[in-house]
Amino acid sequence: MYKRYAVAIIILLFVLLQVKLTAQTNLLLNGGFEEINTCTEYNAECGVEAWFYLKDVQAQMLSNETNQKLLGKNSFGIFYSWNYYRKFTPVIGTILSCGLQQNKKYVFKGLLSARINSKLNLRPGICLGDYFYVPNRHFSKNLLPDSITNIRSIPNSAFYSFEYIFTATGSEQYLTFGTFISEDTVAGKKTLAGTQTVALVLDNFELTPVDEKEIPCPASEENKNKIFAYNYRHKEMDYSLFGKGKLNIAFINYTDTNNKTTIKPVVLPIRTDTLKLDDVLFDFNKAELKASAISILFNYFLSNNQNKSIDSIYIEGHTDSIGSDKRNLLLSMQRCESVKNWMINNNIINTEKMYIRPYGKKRPVASNKTAEGRSLNRRVEIIIFRRKT
Repeated sequence: MYKRYAVAIIILLFVLLQVKLTAQTNLLLNGGFEEINTCTEYNAECGVEAWFYLKDVQAQMLSNETNQKLLGKNSFGIFYSWNYYRKFTPVIGTILSCGLQQNKKYVFKGLLSARINSKLNLRPGICLGDYFYVPNRHFSKNLLPDSITNIRSIPNSAFYSFEYIFTATGSEQYLTFGTFISEDTVAGKKTLAGTQTVALVLDNFELTPVDEKEIPCPASEENKNKIFAYNYRHKEMDYSLFGKGKLNIAFINYTDTNNKTTIKPVVLPIRTDTLKLDDVLFDFNKAELKASAISILFNYFLSNNQNKSIDSIYIEGHTDSIGSDKRNLLLSMQRCESVKNWMINNNIINTEKMYIRPYGKKRPVASNKTAEGRSLNRRVEIIIFRRKT
């Protein structure tokens, strides 16, 4: 539990250099509160997309004149009254565009600043389930709000960062963010009288999977568009949330795998083989393959069924330094083409997966000052990229 002292919430001047923001996918829609909702009732901006609240809460967008790099252009201002209710008070909530994976761990985090009577203690809280949490309503009886205890003060600012780790049941549809408020019981402090006003500033809400391979569901973008299309605030929103704990957005079947987060497909690493054809396997100063070269190719690609796992092939041609650049480049190209044509004629791999790389004398592997070195430099290298099976 921590105490909230009076802070200025309109002027957001603070430094968040020590806050580490995750690079993982944020499963919350509009967690930075940047996208504004234009409500149907008044055809005017009156909230943020994808986030909802009861009529007891007053919401206001706060423009950040400074620190936009860290906070963005907007923060979410929340105002409500406290009447000695010590249990979980819902503040705002959102619909998950993707269902969570059962028994998988997730992290909910964000930034919070509060203005509250110094005799009160405030803790943030969270409730996840198949309904928006509303106190004392029948649909909320099986929901289990929890307080967030991992809270850190941001130096030189009025803000706190919070983090909450939980294991999903797989039934989560709504995330409700709220508070637990109680009186400070330190001796000598007088009991408060009357209704107390609470003012919060919220920003950078994130919900990320602990498993870095977990990614949003296939239908996440489609679901996002439908959630953003809900343009009601005020009575329509309050009646839906209070009356049945759900908004009139009946479109996500959270048991459908298309609407569940998924694991990023594993891209199997590609390994390579290199088959080298020396100069003696071609006719002198020509590009035609000798019978001995064809035998090597046949034994490698056909006799042992080596071509099933081939992803692609590079054919690189090289010469020694004797002769003109133009002649050497042409010869290396022609020898590459001879190898490529043999592979096409023997159905080794599709043409579009073969790549010719004539280098001429640009990439020697030995000294061109000796006959032995020049012989090593005259070669065709066939680089075979294979899918790991």
